[in-house]
Amino acid sequence: KEITQLPDFKGYLSDLGGPSANMYQMKGKDESICKKCKRPSCIHPKVCPNLNSDHRPLLDIYHAVDALPGIKKSFIGSGVRYDLLLHRSKDEAINRSTAEYTRELIVKHVSGRLKVAPEHTSERVLSVMRKPPFEQFETFKRIFDRINKEENLRQQLIPYFISSHPGCKEEDMAELAVITKRLDFHLEQVQDFTPTPMTVATEAWYTGYHPYTLEPIFSAKTQREKLAQRQFFFWYKPEERKNIINELRRIGRGDLIDKLYGKKR
Repeated sequence: KEITQLPDFKGYLSDLGGPSANMYQMKGKDESICKKCKRPSCIHPKVCPNLNSDHRPLLDIYHAVDALPGIKKSFIGSGVRYDLLLHRSKDEAINRSTAEYTRELIVKHVSGRLKVAPEHTSERVLSVMRKPPFEQFETFKRIFDRINKEENLRQQLIPYFISSHPGCKEEDMAELAVITKRLDFHLEQVQDFTPTPMTVATEAWYTGYHPYTLEPIFSAKTQREKLAQRQFFFWYKPEERKNIINELRRIGRGDLIDKLYGKKR
């Protein structure tokens, strides 16, 4: 209400949400279990059965905001945890709320482009990241495309990926390039891994060991190693083609050259 009173407000909210846009009010159903739990994540390797994954409180907020005088449209600009949208609860009412949220998000709250963060395609790297398998992103993309077709919308799904994450090797990036090409993505939202204090990934990057398993873990650290990984994001740029082909030959993955560039190159 206060925002609608601002003199330069035109009626459009750019982001109604937080860093994980669809986790509002989600917590343990029985918090006494949470207090004893030693799992580092409530949603990896799979969604905890004690997590309340009900999207109805968030839908209530969306409906209340959109009903305000002065609000023409509210958008979700933050990343959406699509693994929660694909999660099947034992409670059918929660499943219905998830399906309703997914449709409402795509139909009413996308400003043309919806950001999601699969972050990688390699199952091994995703496990280090504590992210769901890439197949879940592909499943969500099919749902996104289907709803857009049903509603006669022309919206884009914008995936975010990261290179040089601990556990990631050049071969993983080469396969990421092939998979994202198959899905018809020319990547824009990309980042090279940057160590950030107080994270598991930075601990692994700094020590060379995964802090939970104590197994050795590779991290690209030199400028050459990092640029060699990053270039695979941009396989579609003519100026990158020669270097990528040479690099694929060097690492013994010449089989991926045709998949990226075809037999006539």
